Amino acid sequence: MTAPDAVGRKLVRARMELVLGHPFFGAMALRLAPLADASCRDVWTDGVTLGYNPLYVTERSEDEIAAIIAHEILHLACEHHLRRKDRDKALWNRACDLAVAALLVEAGFTLPPGHPFEATQAGKPAEAIYAVLAGEIDQRHGGGGTDAAKTSALPADTAPGGGDGDTPLAAKAGQAEPAPSGSALNGQDKQPQSASGDQDRAGTLGQTPSRSIGEVRDHPDLDGQRRESEHRDLTDKLRQDVNQSRRAASAMGNMPAGLDRLLAELAAPRLDWAALLRRFILARAVSDYSWSPPSRRHIHLGLYLPSPRSMTLGEVALVLDTSGSVDEELLAAFCAELGSILSACEASLHVYACDADVSEATVYSRADPPLALTPRGGGGTDYRPAFAKVEADGLRPACLLYFTDLQCDRFPEEPAYPVLWIVPKTAKERPPFGDVVQLD
Repeated sequence: MTAPDAVGRKLVRARMELVLGHPFFGAMALRLAPLADASCRDVWTDGVTLGYNPLYVTERSEDEIAAIIAHEILHLACEHHLRRKDRDKALWNRACDLAVAALLVEAGFTLPPGHPFEATQAGKPAEAIYAVLAGEIDQRHGGGGTDAAKTSALPADTAPGGGDGDTPLAAKAGQAEPAPSGSALNGQDKQPQSASGDQDRAGTLGQTPSRSIGEVRDHPDLDGQRRESEHRDLTDKLRQDVNQSRRAASAMGNMPAGLDRLLAELAAPRLDWAALLRRFILARAVSDYSWSPPSRRHIHLGLYLPSPRSMTLGEVALVLDTSGSVDEELLAAFCAELGSILSACEASLHVYACDADVSEATVYSRADPPLALTPRGGGGTDYRPAFAKVEADGLRPACLLYFTDLQCDRFPEEPAYPVLWIVPKTAKERPPFGDVVQLD
């Protein structure tokens, strides 16, 4: 029987190792309340608690325990415990693990044994990685369907790990590539056995076990009925804690550069959405000039230069997500601003209504009345059909604007033209390509 005091002391030493050698991770770890939890496989956190299996802690070195605690801290710093929403828990955990793997290595840690790593996923947000993994499952199981439907079709014994995050879906996702030999990524070939004796199960796309390492659970205050203000309060409090820890580590000259950039982006104030929208669209416009009349700006210098007559934008594609979750007030405000921008340009606006498929396509010009759109739909959401329709119509748009809430994981490959996702301020997801403007 493991002595609780010995396990507790080992955990304290591992956290002190972080405080002294990795101050950002140490400061964040001290904000979590340790909790012995024999029902979990290894370690978990929900932003309040650091749960651990005493047997797992006993079988690991202090360096390994420090690394997996740092792994959990990265989940919190990236707000993974606040962003899952209705995604499959196990697949979300795997996507989050892949999202933090490169950051963990850059910070100077050796990945815990069995930690998934894919070089192609480095620097991508968890939402984009989740979309890739979910897409692989769609391809292998006939495509389409909700996470719940896909989960029910899989064997019940393929779930990675234990505890709150268990569902079978992740075990069918793409397998992580082996860590490069001789690097900090290089872990043991065999994954740890859990306290309950569960053995590793290989996934269906390779020999590497498909489990996640550690676990990120939803914040305990996210009960599905929360008000947006409550969610914002949780996010603001987390960012305050993260920024305090980040400043302390930076003052000591010990803050990983990649993580510092990521956290700075998360904390950066956002510009007014209307200004960002105008800047994005007009950057694609081409000015047309005329010598009659000449530019007055330079006449006093004796220079006669052409004056700008108009701007030409060409074709612009606008896709409306009609799945039933779009805010009509935000849509009206967006349409008013977009109409104002396009009134200054020679442009044709191709509007597509799309939920799981394109249901309507309309073309507008400057001569048409003010833009007023009323989306009709209510089905599921899939982003791929709209991009396919643009391609089928032979359009080469100056840009594509997609008005949506980002409650979808089915993205196409990145197109050759610029894409701007117009989303509500509450959206926490990040698309795998394009720019994002948040409406408020």
